Amino acid sequence: MTPREKYNNDPDYCALVKMMVHFIEGCKYTPSEMREAAVLASIIYEQHQVAPVRIYPDRVMGHLQGLQDWLDEEEKR
Repeated sequence: MTPREKYNNDPDYCALVKMMVHFIEGCKYTPSEMREAAVLASIIYEQHQVAPVRIYPDRVMGHLQGLQDWLDEEEKR
């Protein structure tokens, strides 16, 4: 399904999108910050999985850590 189809057919997905739109409209976050937050949420989720080092090759873990470092630097700005 496309994101629009999910929005129209999945109440949870629709609620998530509406919440995000509310935050953007209320000037709490920019669209870029919303994307960064979604990426960070995905990273945090992956880091909490059982034995992530065993799941991913070292190269992938290095890229995830690099992305985390970049997000940390962005947050400091």
